Amino acid sequence: MRMFSLHRDWQWSDVAAVIACSVVAVALPLLLELVHPALFEPVELWTVDLRFQIRPSIPVARDPEQAQSGALVVIDYDDRAAHDYGLGRWPWDRRVHAQVVEFLRKAGARTVMIDLLFTHPSSNPEEDRVLVDATRRAGSVIYPVVFRPVREENPADIARFPAPRFLLRADVRGFGELPAVGELTMPLPGLIEAAAGLGHIQRTPDGDGVLRRIPFVYRVQGGFVPSMSLSAALRYLKADPDSIRIERGREIRFKTRAREDVTIPIDATGRAWINYAGPWGARFVHYPYSWLLHQMQSERGRAKTLGLFKGKTVVVSNLTTGSGDRVAMPFEGDFPTSEIHLHLLNMLLQRQFLRDATPFEAAASLGLPVALLTGAALAGGPAVIIPTYLAVMGAYLYALKEAFNGGIILPAVHPILAMTVGLILLLTTRAFIVDRDRMRFQSVLGGFLPPQTIKMIRENPRRIPGLLAGHSRELTIFFADIRGFSTFCKRTDPLQIQRVLRDYLTTMTVILRTHGGTLDKYMGDGIMAFFGDAEPEGGGEDVEEARVQRHAANAVRAGLVMQKKMTELNLRWLGQGQEAHLIRIGINTGFVTVGNLGTEYLWDYTVIGPEVNKAQRLESAAEPGGLLLSRRTYALARACGVLPADLPAKTVTLKGLGEEADLYAVSPEMVAHLTQSEPVLPAS
Repeated sequence: MRMFSLHRDWQWSDVAAVIACSVVAVALPLLLELVHPALFEPVELWTVDLRFQIRPSIPVARDPEQAQSGALVVIDYDDRAAHDYGLGRWPWDRRVHAQVVEFLRKAGARTVMIDLLFTHPSSNPEEDRVLVDATRRAGSVIYPVVFRPVREENPADIARFPAPRFLLRADVRGFGELPAVGELTMPLPGLIEAAAGLGHIQRTPDGDGVLRRIPFVYRVQGGFVPSMSLSAALRYLKADPDSIRIERGREIRFKTRAREDVTIPIDATGRAWINYAGPWGARFVHYPYSWLLHQMQSERGRAKTLGLFKGKTVVVSNLTTGSGDRVAMPFEGDFPTSEIHLHLLNMLLQRQFLRDATPFEAAASLGLPVALLTGAALAGGPAVIIPTYLAVMGAYLYALKEAFNGGIILPAVHPILAMTVGLILLLTTRAFIVDRDRMRFQSVLGGFLPPQTIKMIRENPRRIPGLLAGHSRELTIFFADIRGFSTFCKRTDPLQIQRVLRDYLTTMTVILRTHGGTLDKYMGDGIMAFFGDAEPEGGGEDVEEARVQRHAANAVRAGLVMQKKMTELNLRWLGQGQEAHLIRIGINTGFVTVGNLGTEYLWDYTVIGPEVNKAQRLESAAEPGGLLLSRRTYALARACGVLPADLPAKTVTLKGLGEEADLYAVSPEMVAHLTQSEPVLPAS
């Protein structure tokens, strides 16, 4: 078997494997999107909707003269007004709209945005004349235009705008695309001449039908058509028309009369995120037209309603049955589009924009979480990686929410997918590559090491290098064999010998491991083991002495239990018509060299040194059925209460060593009243 190094300092191959997993985790989402560009877009957009829904409501623009009153309101044409006041089915008489415009003029409304199309003359020219006159007197009305969008790269398809005074002239720079206008549908010429502004009301829902982004400007020949909301904002803020700058794929910028910069982030297609302030009707005041008509029936009611609109920007919209001007948005699936103008206008007035993450922010959001997981994989196993994954995932979800609250839309799908793929790959790498040494260690030596050692290795793999490296340490060495086993083998059937050895060695090994012994080897009927190698070193002389006492006491206890167990085995063997056997045990404590003393082709986790030879000689000199201990072992076991204090010593010259030694013979009967029932274990 090829030798391996166990949780030594990291090898470069191990580090490279972990880093490769992280690179794959980061690259996989990018490659998938490269192959299928729209693969993750529906889920990503869903996470944006979720962020809208869990975000606190954002402030709305306030009336500068009435701090408690919103500056943006809506008048909704409703079915009740048509029914109660005889307005009939839609479209209504245009003189009704003229009355609304005239009413708002008298009320002192700042700007009126009519979200209704008047593109064809009425059958009654008087209706159109009255509406045009009311519009001219008000001087604050913005009407919508609609058109067929075309691509900017086809100049021949771009329309000429018939009302150039309403166009924006902007300094355009950078790279990217700005949408352009094809076929135009304009208001009546009289309304164009009388209006304070024109603005587009184009809708650009995403692929799932939800309206999240719109272009604020569309290119025409000679300039740009603003949205109704941008036209109203420029009027509200008294923007400098010569200050407008457009940087493709990045921003639209202009200066207010106070010389403050307003910067609108846009994407590569010229669209800006709509920063919805909340669900429909939750953030802006809606006045049903039927209610206004009712209030106008009395002098007191007229005075009350006139005060409601002073200084306000008002959107006039159609909510009658069958109007059909609705769209899905992040909060709900049936959203009247008229209020979108106020969400956009509020976003402009409050400078509360949403923007996509910059390339640096997107790269950091993708790479940083995976880098933290990589560090966890280099620092530890699943017990470190999984909690780190959960912590990083939780932190990133929190960052998504907080960044969104601050106006930044960080990517969600790519980082979450990268973290999850990284978790799987890193756990797999730890299990099959980085942790291979520990698994191979356990598979090779697990049957020989005591359970305490295996547990220690699992809890702290960094202990393995120290356990395997050859080093000097004071351990207790244990030898045992069966008396006269060679003679027994000569007269006994080999299969019978095998059964006896299997019973004997299995029983004795279980006892050794239970008492914390490390099985070194079997030598026919002989057993070699040692105690104390698994416990950590250090801690001072007192701690080390306590450790040596424990493992010496455990070795003696194991020997006593083995002798008692032999009595049970002999009774069973005799009952089966077989011979009884006695074993001899020798135990010595001293400094030995312990570790993997084999080669890269054959493991040999063992001990060597004179103290090992002495333990083997003690076993040879021991009485059958008893234990023979060195002075050091006896003193240590006695200190733990395993042996009596008055056990007599006998001086023996050990064969092959040529020196006298004080030894202590022990039998189970001599110490039955002292022997503990459990091994002596380290304090936790």
